[in-house]
Amino acid sequence: MINSKYIFKGSKIDSLDKLSEVLDIDIDELTNALLLEDEAKYKAGFVKKSNGKLRNIYNPNTILRKIQRRIKNRIFCQIEWPDYIFGSIPADEISSNDYVASAAKHCGARSILKLDIEDFFDNITQELVEKIFKDFFKYDQDDLPRILAQLCCVDGKVPQGGITSSYLASLALFSIEERLFFRLKNKKLTYTRYVDDITISSKNSEYNFDSIIKIVEGQLNSIDLPLNIEKINIERFSTKALKVHNIRVDLKTPRFDKSEVKNIRAAIHRLEKLVKKPNYRTHYFYRIDFNRCQGLVSKLSRVNHASVEKLQRKLDTIKPLPNRSDIVFIETSIESLRKYFSSQKESGSFIYNRKFFKIQHRIGFLKSHPKGIYTERANSLNAELQKYRLKQING
Repeated sequence: MINSKYIFKGSKIDSLDKLSEVLDIDIDELTNALLLEDEAKYKAGFVKKSNGKLRNIYNPNTILRKIQRRIKNRIFCQIEWPDYIFGSIPADEISSNDYVASAAKHCGARSILKLDIEDFFDNITQELVEKIFKDFFKYDQDDLPRILAQLCCVDGKVPQGGITSSYLASLALFSIEERLFFRLKNKKLTYTRYVDDITISSKNSEYNFDSIIKIVEGQLNSIDLPLNIEKINIERFSTKALKVHNIRVDLKTPRFDKSEVKNIRAAIHRLEKLVKKPNYRTHYFYRIDFNRCQGLVSKLSRVNHASVEKLQRKLDTIKPLPNRSDIVFIETSIESLRKYFSSQKESGSFIYNRKFFKIQHRIGFLKSHPKGIYTERANSLNAELQKYRLKQING
């Protein structure tokens, strides 16, 4: 059965009082956040895009971060997503919503159309966000669409880096996407969207996508989202493998190129040579290299590659080792928690709990030394840490 609709399973919010209740945040705190100037809401920064251009990134302040996290957990996580939407949305117990799952939808394709929504986040305006809250969530009373949009936007648009931003990006096409999906399905085409990347594939290697490009562009224009004309790309099955999100889809199941697997093996082999140096496994930079390799092997596991178990066994024998700097980090971090414990023990701050479990994880790492040289100290540090455990964790 095809799940083609966005379905909201949460409760109806019909007033500011009800919003305050659902988010478990005082109206005064919501009001104070709404009164903040844009400059006070976020700390702006930049990252370089693959084309060399700079992309704005916004880090929300403490108050806004708390409110957005509650909106995410109490509202956006109550959505049942269509099975053609992938990216930064939660997966359920039996499926994944990552780029591998997106690519898998196109397996067996013989021609592919790749489209990109231009400056996607910058073009998701506050007006569109208000429309999402009003028409999708049906929050059409007590000025709620404007209030929620104001809490989720900055400078009149959705900010990259906001906690609710990826969810709003996934919802941005809700008013046109189901109709578009079925229109393409009737033409025996497969449609997926991974954030701002739209992929449409056909089992026909000679399929003419000209009319499809016009259809998609027209639908996007109807909600004021522009198609990036320069990034329109059509690929056809030939001697060159067809790929979606850098994963081969011209086979029955998603696969990585042999060259990709070869590079992963080479990266692990370099690690095996590095660990022969005295004490190298205790170095901080070794941990970075190891974690990168672990991520690459995990990526292979998503396509059930035959070499995953062998590569994982190699990594398991050369795991990073703790050193005395880990003890210093843990001691300093526990002292930091101690200072804030009294003010946090009633509210169950998410950030506080995240710090707590990060320290707990580092203590576990301290115990992992094969000779057990830090075990006794780790146990005493853990006993100290548990004094500052919060009883509840609010979402």
